[in-house]
Amino acid sequence: MNTKQLQFAPEKFKKEFYTLSPFSGQVVPICELDEPFFKRGYMGPGAAVTSTSNTIVSPFDGKVLGIAPLDYAVDIQSKAGLKCRVKYGGDTSHLHGAQFVCSLKPGDSISTKQTLFTVNAAWLKQRGINTTCVITVLNSQALLGVVPTHQRFVEAGTDALFTLYL
Repeated sequence: MNTKQLQFAPEKFKKEFYTLSPFSGQVVPICELDEPFFKRGYMGPGAAVTSTSNTIVSPFDGKVLGIAPLDYAVDIQSKAGLKCRVKYGGDTSHLHGAQFVCSLKPGDSISTKQTLFTVNAAWLKQRGINTTCVITVLNSQALLGVVPTHQRFVEAGTDALFTLYL
């Protein structure tokens, strides 16, 4: 289990950073996900949202590190050095990137609320793909912890999905 995933802010910390949600929808505790890599924290601490939209946006200013069309995911890095994976839906590898549209490439600069990629959510649902999306912190070693929002619903690019503590 990932010990960086916290329910509340640590008693002592130097800085806190809010990370906006890349997805709109209902917040789901990451520990309740079906996928063990996320549930057990192997991909780092983070948060999950059952998405209601086709457009996934950047939670911060930074750059694109990598794109994984088979996973419907993009790895990004903030200007402060935070590295995150933004992933849409459940197991999508058998779909070979169909209905995943990303016009970015590694090294591209991104800004808050900029579209990272789009998907056809209705098409994915028809194929039985879970539309719960996840954003995880890939380099959480320097963090005291990550606290997911206590809101039940979030709007992409507007509401904080989690807070990072240093």
